[in-house]
Amino acid sequence: MIDPYVRLEALDMRYPGHHAVKDLSLDIAGGEFIALMGPSGCGKSTTLRMIAGLEQPTSGRILIGGQDMTHVSADRRGTPMVWQNLALFPFLSVEDNVAFSLKMRGDSPASRRRAANEWLEKVGLGGMGKRHISQLSGGQRQRVAIARALVTQPSILLLDEPLSALDAHLRVHLQTELARLHRELKITFIYVTHSQSEAFALADRVVVMADGVIQQAGPPRAVYRAPVNGFVASFMGMNTRMDGSVAARSDGMIWVDCPEGRIAVPDTVAAGPGAALSFVIGADRMRLLGGHERAPEGHPTVAGRVVGIEFVGSTQTIFVASDTGRDFRLQRLDLGDDAVLTPGTPVTLTWDPRHAWVLPHP
Repeated sequence: MIDPYVRLEALDMRYPGHHAVKDLSLDIAGGEFIALMGPSGCGKSTTLRMIAGLEQPTSGRILIGGQDMTHVSADRRGTPMVWQNLALFPFLSVEDNVAFSLKMRGDSPASRRRAANEWLEKVGLGGMGKRHISQLSGGQRQRVAIARALVTQPSILLLDEPLSALDAHLRVHLQTELARLHRELKITFIYVTHSQSEAFALADRVVVMADGVIQQAGPPRAVYRAPVNGFVASFMGMNTRMDGSVAARSDGMIWVDCPEGRIAVPDTVAAGPGAALSFVIGADRMRLLGGHERAPEGHPTVAGRVVGIEFVGSTQTIFVASDTGRDFRLQRLDLGDDAVLTPGTPVTLTWDPRHAWVLPHP
């Protein structure tokens, strides 16, 4: 990446008894949409707060637009944040909430009123400027918070789990609005979320964190299909991890001895006979063998029993416990046969061995 707009250099954040962020470095291009994700306590919100100037790093540097902002106060950074709890002023009108930062900047009443209403139009709240915050729905309040953050026309927008308090329908709707705003404004968005679906739907690049360290950063498809270690593979949620030892190599495949039998995976790592090896299979890569169907030659088979079925819109996730005790997940279009597949139903799983992903770092 050439001349990143945001550069985090060896950021470290220590609190008494807690090392929140550890030697974190990340370059973010101008206009890029970055999603920071990971479990609670992984350091993603602390990283966002350091970029905003709300936390002072123990060590390291933060550069924005080529300028060292490490010790610049939050109000002089031009890094507005949209909060999970919105932090709107309940005693002000919608228009005055949006215009608040312009008022603090010293803009004239006419210019800040005009700018506030222009942004309310852009977020779909035209004509609501005179209402009080208490008269708005949760989704409308979130739009006010976004308009307030953007009214100063910043070059970067920080978002800390902004959709987590909304219901599922509103989350999807506002995801679409955020994506539209990002395309139109062409500014840098840095977005913290617990939600894999939000991150994958919105971000150009996903940064997965754990224990204060970046585990993997890359396009959503790469992070999902090619996790670099066991943590990322398990965090993605819809992977089944298998462990075994290398038995042999042939025809571009490694044969791995697992409790489920000898299974072929792509030959992508240097590992000699007997070496431990782990690999994952995406839930959408697996399928069930029906009736007397046989798996294609070279495709593994795993026998087990259904332990649960999760229906989500047009897809279903089938949870299977293998006869060896391993948990598998299979995701497919809903075929209307969930009355047949009930907990306890015996099934046989298979997959194309070329779709297995060998973990470079188990």
